[in-house]
Amino acid sequence: MNKLILSRERDSQIYVFAFLTSIVLSYFIGYRNHVINPDGICYLLSAQIVGSAPIKDVMHLCPQSQWPFYSALIYALAQLSHFSYSASAHIINGIFSLISIGMFIAIIKELGGNRRILWLAAFVVLFSHQFNVLRDNIIRDHGFWAFYLISFYCLLKYFREPKWTTALVWNASLMMATLFRIEGIIFLLGMPFISWFHVNGSFKERTKLFFTLNSPLIFICFLFVAWQLFHTQQGLQKLGRVGEVINQLQNGFFILADRYQKIKGAITYYNILPSESRADAGAIILMGLITWYLYNVAITLSWGYAALLFYAWMKRTILFSPKSSRVVWGYILINLIMTLVFLAEHLFISKRYLVALTLILMIWVPFALNDLIQKWGNLRPRVFLIIASFFIFASALSGVVEFGQSKLYIRSAGNWLADNVPANASLYVNDFQLMYYSDHFGTHIFELLPKYLNIYSVSQGQWKKYDYVALRLHKKEDGELKVLMNELAGLTPVKEFSNQRGNRVVVYKIV
Repeated sequence: MNKLILSRERDSQIYVFAFLTSIVLSYFIGYRNHVINPDGICYLLSAQIVGSAPIKDVMHLCPQSQWPFYSALIYALAQLSHFSYSASAHIINGIFSLISIGMFIAIIKELGGNRRILWLAAFVVLFSHQFNVLRDNIIRDHGFWAFYLISFYCLLKYFREPKWTTALVWNASLMMATLFRIEGIIFLLGMPFISWFHVNGSFKERTKLFFTLNSPLIFICFLFVAWQLFHTQQGLQKLGRVGEVINQLQNGFFILADRYQKIKGAITYYNILPSESRADAGAIILMGLITWYLYNVAITLSWGYAALLFYAWMKRTILFSPKSSRVVWGYILINLIMTLVFLAEHLFISKRYLVALTLILMIWVPFALNDLIQKWGNLRPRVFLIIASFFIFASALSGVVEFGQSKLYIRSAGNWLADNVPANASLYVNDFQLMYYSDHFGTHIFELLPKYLNIYSVSQGQWKKYDYVALRLHKKEDGELKVLMNELAGLTPVKEFSNQRGNRVVVYKIV
């Protein structure tokens, strides 16, 4: 008993260290951030109207607010704490990051990690490059990752020792994850089917596992999907993102086939390939997508972690139990299907869409590090560990310390506009973030944005109808913006802001 208590106390030290370090990282990365990310502007402005507008208006304010729970959370904390909306959002994200980090360490312990491996797991997740890059972004993904990892942990425990309570917590965690990202529904519907791969169990045992895990929700969801299959397309649109999932289930194959044929046709029509290789256009497209996808996964994971993952697979540094293996590979498979389909349909994928996958792939990293440490006396493992550590340190540092161009000038310019441009004056701004910080447009910013981002709307003298014109300029400008600057050459800016890279904001008062 004393050994068990001592072990728990030692493990608690790891969690305390991880939580305190996470708080410091969240504060430091948030402090160095000078402007709110574009998606964050949507969430903050929608949070501001949660208490005064119908939920329908909140959901239709901007694209990201179609999933309004995150905005409602920001509003609730702002009202309770009297913090600003942006501060409330960062606090919420910080709490979600704590949950994600704690659950990652708990998952490693559930998979058999000893105390040293738990310490390594803490460092691995704390200094994950992409996770830290996104720490200061006001995005609902933080909530999704937290509850997604809770669900993963619960499912590991459920298949080790099936209990109704564990199954219910698994359900609840993915329901919460779905409130942040629609992908939660896919895991909620898909993961129970791994019960049928419980090869050592009888059919009765597998059936019990399946229905114990998710019977109420599966029944409700299948009824819901069945109803939607006979509903109108207009009804699907009213469902917002849920309608997208149903549409994907119904038409996903046809969407992929259509995209494939369009790409193949474009390659042939524009003579991208020589005539000798056009017969292989399909294979080239497929290999190109797979290579593109793997590259994005590797850079999201980071090159150091990717090398350690490959090492762990080659050397089999961890052998999961059959029950745990089904959970691990089930989550990986669903992530692969969702992200690959998205890439194939849109020919684009953001790194943050791959974080959920890489959080699972990172499970192998602390075990690989532990294996290399144990083999320190051998030359090859020692050299490999040193090289991998160098890349890990470099990527971790770049995730915490900002080496790119500072955007403080945008915020400074926006604050100046907020303080010096009268509320009844007309103002033109060509940048979304600058518009937000000018505090001049309110929630109408999303209505004006398409027009304001189109520089043609103020060229050829049309800028004269505004009282003030504020332009965000890069070091080298060309095209229509350069033409506009030539038109404004006779005017002297009333204020100018810039960074060390030569990017600037110039403000003109039109007499």
